[in-house]
Amino acid sequence: MTARDLTSLPKVHVHAHLDGSYPLDAVRALAARQGADFVVPVSFPTVWDFFDSYGTVPELVQSEVDLATLCEALVYAEAAAGVLYFEPAIEPQLYSPRLGTIEHVTGVIVDALQRAGAATGIQVGANLTINTDQDEPIADELAHVAALFAGRGVTAIGTAGFVEPAGLARFVPAANIARDAGLQIVSHAGQTGGPDSILEALDVLGATRISHGINAVRDPDLVARLAEQHIVCDVCPVSNVALGVVANLESHPALALIAAGVPVTLNADDSLWFGRGVVAQYVVARDIWGLDDSQLRSVSAAGLLIGGMSSATRCTYEDSLAAWFTAAPG
Repeated sequence: MTARDLTSLPKVHVHAHLDGSYPLDAVRALAARQGADFVVPVSFPTVWDFFDSYGTVPELVQSEVDLATLCEALVYAEAAAGVLYFEPAIEPQLYSPRLGTIEHVTGVIVDALQRAGAATGIQVGANLTINTDQDEPIADELAHVAALFAGRGVTAIGTAGFVEPAGLARFVPAANIARDAGLQIVSHAGQTGGPDSILEALDVLGATRISHGINAVRDPDLVARLAEQHIVCDVCPVSNVALGVVANLESHPALALIAAGVPVTLNADDSLWFGRGVVAQYVVARDIWGLDDSQLRSVSAAGLLIGGMSSATRCTYEDSLAAWFTAAPG
């Protein structure tokens, strides 16, 4: 049976770390201007090897122009992949203080994302992210900056870190600052940690969305709660396998979450390093998980629950999704 084109399928991409998602050609061009080479390892023996590599890209950025150029290139790539709402996780602290204060660097990133979004016709938000492994001293500052840019390009504040549960009680004041500004609270949980890490994100931090969340499958009551409360889990299949979190794509827990009615979005996480963007995640869903076009439409429709999406983008998304499915395959 001829299937519909997955690039033209309307998509959200809301679990993509900015500094791990820049287009490879843009990063290589930046490195070449500095007389350096940039090579992506074939694999990462441990997650710590991945983290070591991850830090090399921010080190290449020597100016605001460098940073803005990479941000704009990324938005153009996402638009070409059929993304209608893009919400990368940004960490301005990776470029501060050498490019200025956290507030200033946030402005550089957000302005570049918004310019490219306007040029490509897609909505672009930003999830200003606290690294739970190292950002506790500046968490409140990051939250205040996120609140300052609410309505100006920042649509969420998030927490991310490899250790789960992450001791999220430390970040409740920061989450409250962001919540009061009307921002989504997005927390990494259920990737390396079990259901307890997801419950920590929901019940301690007050998360409105979960990044990963795949280990919820170990707790049927939690899965039922995620489904009943329409809590979106932003899942990254290829990344999970590349980092050894899941053994293989065939056994990935996302399929069980989808079957249970949990709203799941498919995301690339760090496409620069894993070599497969958001479209490739839908290829996995079709070719490996066996989802047909009706089921893929339902997965894509989970993106309509993303809180940062404007009403105008939501209408466009709904219309585009209907048009994709009613068009003849092929």
